[in-house]
Amino acid sequence: KTDPEYNGLIKRKNGVREVYCFVEEMAAFNANNGVNDCDYVKDGEWKNVTWQVDPEDLPDLMESFLNKNQTSCFDDRGRELISARYSNEIGWDGSSMKYAAIAVESAGLSPFGQDRAPIIRNEYDKFVEIAKEADEVISQYCSGSVIMTDLDQKFINMNNQSVYVQTAIQSAILGVVIAFVVLLLSTRVFHLAFFACLSIGSVLASVIGTMVMIGWSLGSIESILIGILAGFSVDYVVHLAHAYEVAEGDTNARITEAFSDLGISVFNGMITSVGASIPLFFCQLQFFGKFGIFLCLTIVFSWIFANFGFMSLLAQFKIPIKKRCFSF
Repeated sequence: KTDPEYNGLIKRKNGVREVYCFVEEMAAFNANNGVNDCDYVKDGEWKNVTWQVDPEDLPDLMESFLNKNQTSCFDDRGRELISARYSNEIGWDGSSMKYAAIAVESAGLSPFGQDRAPIIRNEYDKFVEIAKEADEVISQYCSGSVIMTDLDQKFINMNNQSVYVQTAIQSAILGVVIAFVVLLLSTRVFHLAFFACLSIGSVLASVIGTMVMIGWSLGSIESILIGILAGFSVDYVVHLAHAYEVAEGDTNARITEAFSDLGISVFNGMITSVGASIPLFFCQLQFFGKFGIFLCLTIVFSWIFANFGFMSLLAQFKIPIKKRCFSF
């Protein structure tokens, strides 16, 4: 509770670290002949006498120690029962002690929100080191090994976040690569496929950035949506790329013809898709609500970058197209 080695790791309360260790109260209770004296517990006088419990006396001691009216000395209000305060730390099944635990409250992790994986990893590694130190001592007297875990499942969430990030990145990259191959096969012009993938990459960055701005955190739903984002983004740009490729004339003529042939169709497709996504905004199920917002953002950004990004690149660079530059 007072070791400076754990500064910044364990939360402080009333000047000492928040540690849940039932042995303090149980040892004092046993040393004081079954009398619960909080002053005796807190000043540590019980450490100067024989407080260890004989295994044969443990059932009787635990029955009185976990008495329904026995309150904890470390509760500021004096109302919390010992059985409630140490419900996760005492592994008593009524006849034997299955496990004993010490719990601490982290100074860096909040039980009411989701922390980023690097922050949780830093806390996790520090607590693992504490568990290893405890194991070296406890293993000399007890069977089994020390297991470190968290009651709020923060460490599980840390691992899940790593999986979500890895899955989202791999899926997004794979989607862009597949889109490039499809565009190259459909247009048979390298710079069209390349510029189209730049447009798709811009949509990826814009949608993910907007998701962060509106307060979404990376979870299973968001990871899945990012994975399918490239596939949703390719629709409008591939239509314009194909229309540009089959058109005749120089760059300006091709752009004019592409917009004349498919510009209105692409615009109408965007309007209908956005309109179809709006009812999903009002769904009570989280997945459908988020999918509606995601679909709307993806469609809008795809249309913007296809019309004003992709076509502007073609107009700016004016790279000529030679018919049959690829043979398949």
